[in-house]
Amino acid sequence: MNFRISAWAIRNPIPVALMFIALTIAGLVAYGKLPIKHFPNIAFPAANVLVTQNGAAPSEMENQITRPVENAIAGITNVKHVQSTVTLGASSTFIEFELGTDMQKATDEVRTAVDRVRQELPPSIDAPRVNRVDIDSAPILTYAVSSRTLSVVDLSWFVDDTVARTLQAEKGVAQVGRVGGEDREINVILDADRMAGFGVTAPQVNDALRQFNADEPGGRASVGAQEQTVRVLGSALTVADLRNTTIPAAGRFVRLSDVAQIGDGSAEQRGFARLNGQPTVAFQVNKTKESSDVAVEARVKLAVEKLAKAHPEVQITPVVSTVEETRQSFTATVHVLLEGMALASLVVLLFLRDWRATAITAFAMPLSLIPTFACMALFGFSLNVVTLLALTLVIGILVDDAIVEIENIQKRIESGQTPYRASLIGADSIGLAVVATTSTIVAVFLPVSFMPGIPGQFFKEFGLTVSVAVLFSLLVARFATPPMAAYFLKPSHNPKPRKPLGGFYKKSLDWALAHKWLSALFGGAIFIGSLAVMIVVLPKGFQPIGDPGYFYLQMEGPPGVTRDGMDRAVRQVTILLRHQPD
Repeated sequence: MNFRISAWAIRNPIPVALMFIALTIAGLVAYGKLPIKHFPNIAFPAANVLVTQNGAAPSEMENQITRPVENAIAGITNVKHVQSTVTLGASSTFIEFELGTDMQKATDEVRTAVDRVRQELPPSIDAPRVNRVDIDSAPILTYAVSSRTLSVVDLSWFVDDTVARTLQAEKGVAQVGRVGGEDREINVILDADRMAGFGVTAPQVNDALRQFNADEPGGRASVGAQEQTVRVLGSALTVADLRNTTIPAAGRFVRLSDVAQIGDGSAEQRGFARLNGQPTVAFQVNKTKESSDVAVEARVKLAVEKLAKAHPEVQITPVVSTVEETRQSFTATVHVLLEGMALASLVVLLFLRDWRATAITAFAMPLSLIPTFACMALFGFSLNVVTLLALTLVIGILVDDAIVEIENIQKRIESGQTPYRASLIGADSIGLAVVATTSTIVAVFLPVSFMPGIPGQFFKEFGLTVSVAVLFSLLVARFATPPMAAYFLKPSHNPKPRKPLGGFYKKSLDWALAHKWLSALFGGAIFIGSLAVMIVVLPKGFQPIGDPGYFYLQMEGPPGVTRDGMDRAVRQVTILLRHQPD
């Protein structure tokens, strides 16, 4: 069968060439569409329930909110761990599920359980939020926004309205969140003496603002042969309109400005943002799960440049970009990939000592790699550190099949056979060995893709990428290498048998065969020593320690600390860090 396959390829080079041209084009098209990420898609089976209540003490949050939520979640299937964190005014419950759980169904069950106990929770809480936890949901870009003419409130509104709307329209952007700043708020400060003089109470003021300052639907009205929508517009458009709001009290109406001071201000600040010690308003950009980090960053940078030109009164400064590490890792891996291909070709040239045979062997590497990208796109993979590592490590394996075949063919040409005849016979004689070698490699790497747990999700793309690339190398060795050898190699002008192996290697091999037990003992000692080094000396961890060039510092103040107190602590830490030479 191997003979028939190779013989058909040798006798029909044009269909073979067209097949590999089609595979190459498909691979190049897929390569241009593959998203570039730092890590592969990891499905972490977890959900989070966040409940907030303004001003509630941690003890109240725990007893009135956290415990009922935990009791409701306890009845959900496939729950592995439940962990809650309670702070002032917030309760966060983290639910981890068994690996393999359908997270869409699990998230819906958590949301249903929380809705079921909603009536047991205090009525003054904000609406509970149930979110699915994604590992790659962290912001990829952080910008700081400053202005010499706009106030902090106006700058915050610029981020919430203009920046957020513009960037969220870009492909791949999931969310734009503001950090720091102040929210605009209309402050109504009641005067107790005036209220007592007019006989107005605080609930009456509150009811008047809620009932009269609102836009309500009014149904439909028929006007002749047409129908009109009726609306009741009562919301105040300006602060002056709000001051004129009337409050019914003791048989008469009192204007709001008679019993209160109304001003356009800002909400109470519960947080802050600093850049190099100076107050600022920042925003962070999150991408969608399937989008490319590099592509989203490029679109956001272009949109930010357009915003900066359209609003010269605002300065937008990039602060942190986690994409830079991804881009550097991608670039370095591509360089290593190209260097590996060049070094593999050089080694082949040193051993075969024929540039035509070396060219055929080197051609097998891109011809095996490029179609692999099409399969990666079909499987939903991305260009990340795992898949690129797989392609880098497989470089040496991809030339194995081609080297074995071309060396066998070259040996027959040197003995006097024509390249055509040598390709037919050489491909037939070595075909079973090539298939067996490739099948062994696939049998080793393919099971790695089915490892259990979170590490198995990392190695899924690794094992499949290696296996697909190796199978394409077998396809190249069986279909492409024999025709290229038959039509590209030249017959030998001085046929002679190849000299037997000699030198240091032959002497070492003879000594090892003459002292079998000693050689086995030496090999066993090296194996045991390697295991000891692996178990005792090498550190163990989930992933290697990286050096992205930045770090996060989290500070926690004592109970009862104010915002100003935390601001002073942050300023002190900033001064200490800025004195560091790095």
